[in-house]
Amino acid sequence: MEKKTRRQISFLWAFGMILAGFLLNHFRIGMNEFVGYATVGTYLMYIGILGLVIIAIMPVINRNKIRDERMEFVAAKSLRITFLLIILGAFAVMVLDGIRPIAIPYSMFLAYAIMAVMLAHFVIYRLMLRAN
Repeated sequence: MEKKTRRQISFLWAFGMILAGFLLNHFRIGMNEFVGYATVGTYLMYIGILGLVIIAIMPVINRNKIRDERMEFVAAKSLRITFLLIILGAFAVMVLDGIRPIAIPYSMFLAYAIMAVMLAHFVIYRLMLRAN
């Protein structure tokens, strides 16, 4: 995918998050406490604004970055392995939850799960980059 197309899709995603957050707040949907924010809409607007900031900063950060086909191959392969780990992990969580219910709030569980996926992808990518 071209950089320009990827950037346009990213902008649309970020504006979509901000719009969804505004609509949720306007219609008062999701008004209970959600990961430290008063509403789900506020959280979505925060994610959208953070996305816009990242999209604006990325061209400055990636200006002199060298990308070759080997790195893209390793990234695609590590994404496939990470996705497989997500599926296996979800299955293991379902089995463990059936044996003994998980006693932490779902927001905390999801935060830990996202952190674990990001950490696993980073470690797998670095290991595969070193192996190739």
